[in-house]
Amino acid sequence: MSPLDIAAKAAKVAIDSAAAQTDLIPHIDTIAFVRGFVDSVPGGKGPFGGSNNVPRSLAKRIGANPQRAIYGREGGHSPQRFVNEFAEKIAAGEMEFGLIAGAEATGIMKQAGRAGLALDWSETVEGDLDDRGCHWLFTRHEVAHGITFPTQVYPLLEHAWRARHKLSVAEHRELASRLFSKFSDVAASNPYSQFPQARSAEFLNTVSDDNYWVAHPHTKWMVAQDAVNQGAALLMCSVDKALALGIPKSQWVYLHSYADVDDGFVSSRPDLAVSESMKLTLNSVLSAAGKSIADIDVMDIYSCFPIAVLAACEAMGLDWNTDEALTVTGGLPFFGGAGNNYSTHAIASLTDQLRQAQSSFGLVTANGGFLSKQSVGLYSALPPETPCKNADTSLQAKFDSLPVAELAEEANGIGVVETYTLVYKRGKPSLGIVIGRLDDGCRFLANTAADDEAAFAILQGDEEVIGRRVEVAHKAPQNIVRFV
Repeated sequence: MSPLDIAAKAAKVAIDSAAAQTDLIPHIDTIAFVRGFVDSVPGGKGPFGGSNNVPRSLAKRIGANPQRAIYGREGGHSPQRFVNEFAEKIAAGEMEFGLIAGAEATGIMKQAGRAGLALDWSETVEGDLDDRGCHWLFTRHEVAHGITFPTQVYPLLEHAWRARHKLSVAEHRELASRLFSKFSDVAASNPYSQFPQARSAEFLNTVSDDNYWVAHPHTKWMVAQDAVNQGAALLMCSVDKALALGIPKSQWVYLHSYADVDDGFVSSRPDLAVSESMKLTLNSVLSAAGKSIADIDVMDIYSCFPIAVLAACEAMGLDWNTDEALTVTGGLPFFGGAGNNYSTHAIASLTDQLRQAQSSFGLVTANGGFLSKQSVGLYSALPPETPCKNADTSLQAKFDSLPVAELAEEANGIGVVETYTLVYKRGKPSLGIVIGRLDDGCRFLANTAADDEAAFAILQGDEEVIGRRVEVAHKAPQNIVRFV
């Protein structure tokens, strides 16, 4: 079963869930498909091929003939950003009835690869396509230092956040383990979870064969799990259209407020412990709706790594030790990290809960890149008192006016560690990454030397590394750091 086959099943479930008195499929005028994970780097493609026109392949499977077919950009923010875009287009009269869908079959793909099976998912479909392409999330200088894969970048943000909150390595892992154990409890009771098993804080905090090091401070079950076969879909229209199609009000959920902000490259961010884009989007969405975080009854905070949850909680003033559920699915490590499409699952699950609790309010945070792209939506089955609109159209301009870090690409001299990680391969340390500040205040990126066992020992220890003095020297194309 290909990702498109899974997405088609999800779309049919969404259509049935609307419980309309008429056939909805002929009324779908816009289909947006969340970009598949294998297509999310320039030039990337899956081992078994794919469609030349993904949204129209989905349309063909469900018998739709939309006027517009959109294949989105890379990033886990995409589902909520599509919701926000569709809301604006519906309000402006540019579209009437839209379908947002996505799916991943990475689990099938990996199983087929291990079994030596050659699947064929390639197909050609005619029709217009708005392919928004994919774009690099990192600079060449970042690539030279291994700051590329999420599992190698988020640990840098994690350690920076930890140090800012004056937590030791051990204290932070205990916190993250307690946090994600609660997520796994939700996943264990979710019939759509890919990994429906409750995992204790003790298990998550213990390195083992089933919870091995990925990159310090993260072990396997602290990161999004991509070996999933999951699809989800959403339908959007105006109140007038819903009435005309005979969709009962019991199935309606309203978008009350929304916001989008894109951050810059990781190496340009002045403070790696803080997400300014999260602060702007979350606070604007709540403020525009006249709500505080205390008014939110149900939420799904994007959870690819603990830092994504912790930074979001900090941004909106929510105690991360709360006993309130911070996910409706179980999160990306336990429900499943369905590529860029995870938040479609979150919004669909939130919708189900809000249909059952008609006076409640729900919040979704959708994160793309390395806390790089934020899209937030506030929902309720109650109609908004004023028409839904962008919480603050000036947010991106406000963000763009913030200062950026000055970077010394060819770094030489003495400095201090700002953050770090140690990447593991087959259970053994393979790459040390250090971000620091030279004595003149300029930031540098660096790696430890491949044979610097002493540096590996420091980076994987429980003693504080951030703030330690280091010597950095440029040896093209990298900067090499050693502890002094």
